[in-house]
Amino acid sequence: MSDADPAEGTPPFLELRGLKKHFGGVRALDGAELTLRTGSVHSIVGENGAGKSTLIKTLSGLLVPSAGEIRIDGTPVTIAGVNQAEALGFRFIHQELSLVPHFTAVENAFVGRPYPRRGGFIDWAAMRRRVAAAAGDIAPDLPLDRPVGQMTTGQKQLVEIIRALVGQPPRLVVMDEPTASLSDGEAARLHAAVERLSRTGVAVLYISHRLDEVMAICDSYTVLRNGCTVGAGRIAEIDRAGLVQLMSGRAEMRGQAQPPAPGSPTVLRLRDVPFGAQKRPVSFDIRAGEVLGLYGLVGAGRSSLLKLIWGARSHAGGEISLDGTSLRPGRITDRIAAGAAYVPEDRRHEGLIVSRSIADNLAISDLRQVRRAKGLPLTSRGRMAARAEDVRKALSVKMDAPWNGPLTLSGGNQQKLLFGRWLGTPMRVLILDEPTRGVDVGAKAEIHQLVQRFAADGAAVLMTTSDLDELMALSSRVLVMASGEITADLDGDALMPARVIDAAFQQGQRTTPKEPSV
Repeated sequence: MSDADPAEGTPPFLELRGLKKHFGGVRALDGAELTLRTGSVHSIVGENGAGKSTLIKTLSGLLVPSAGEIRIDGTPVTIAGVNQAEALGFRFIHQELSLVPHFTAVENAFVGRPYPRRGGFIDWAAMRRRVAAAAGDIAPDLPLDRPVGQMTTGQKQLVEIIRALVGQPPRLVVMDEPTASLSDGEAARLHAAVERLSRTGVAVLYISHRLDEVMAICDSYTVLRNGCTVGAGRIAEIDRAGLVQLMSGRAEMRGQAQPPAPGSPTVLRLRDVPFGAQKRPVSFDIRAGEVLGLYGLVGAGRSSLLKLIWGARSHAGGEISLDGTSLRPGRITDRIAAGAAYVPEDRRHEGLIVSRSIADNLAISDLRQVRRAKGLPLTSRGRMAARAEDVRKALSVKMDAPWNGPLTLSGGNQQKLLFGRWLGTPMRVLILDEPTRGVDVGAKAEIHQLVQRFAADGAAVLMTTSDLDELMALSSRVLVMASGEITADLDGDALMPARVIDAAFQQGQRTTPKEPSV
């Protein structure tokens, strides 16, 4: 990777100017800028929701910007589809694998590309030679003739990388978390291959949550925040703390929620519960009246941990207890009986029963409340309507008849139904996964008030959110996760956005969380 300045007057290979992409009222990109020189290894960094994935999709042809300009060699272009991106010499290595499981590595490398032919027939030997040549620098021992469905996750990731390098020499290779599933040895080989690509004049856009990796192999950077470019320059002129500061943009902001009252009892307790790919033990406590935030980047394991606590996933070993009573792994009914409640991330597919009415959705958590008579497995239409009316008044749900379907409501009111489902039940712990995703500003403020109300009533609240402002507004304490591990336990003066983001990017650099109280 050369640090030499480009020739004076030569336009950069790739420029993004004022790129915008709006989805309704959501501004995924809101004036993003990027400059990339030939042969540069350039990192795009930013927290969850910063706009990195949307920016990459505009380069791949999957999305067309709402405004702004993409320039290649100084000439404005419109990338209208993936075939045009391929023709421009753009190759993409996505974090989500897109391989055909029953195809070999060789066959996967040529999906969507013309096969070499010999005498009218596919030249399988030529195909294998080309793939082997691309694999030689990165994974010389990769079993090229084995179906990828039989490979390890790391091997599959290597097949994705090799596929991007087969065919016409690329001008740009975009790598989205390419080492997330690789061993240290495999990652080192990938880093060496990236350096070789840059020496041959290939530009590399490198996206990684591992800031030490970024600092080691990239020569320049762009920082995105809320869809905007907030910083760019040479890696040699900034340090890790500087990148974190640009990503957070809130160095002096501290947690705003009050901690639980001194002496508040422990409600939820985890002890040595094996979690993540490495099955490392997870332990923490939540006290009555406490809002404990759980933060991490995409893939850190936040939602999976919440589902394990809720009983939607089982675990072998360790203990989860509620008010001192041990909960059996994988038993949701035990949690509900003990006073636990859960609001999932995906309300459409995991929360609401869209084929049933609003009243049905509210009654489902405890049908005993709406039975016609005690002991009879028959529900009372009048009691169900009365319960729906109680929830409507208590949570200010804007709805017409309770017998309408839940999809007749706005996103914010649908979310309130998931909270209302648990009203009237003895609640000891409330588990929230992205509680305000996809709702408007007004509904978001109302949901924040609900969370604070449940905590004030003595419930322990465990909440994960990708919104750093929401995290800081509601949480009195924050656990940060990276690669399935808790990398920080922050409260008081230590609870600052820059500290949260730094811990979220600490993959492989685990810090010791505070020891839970006994």
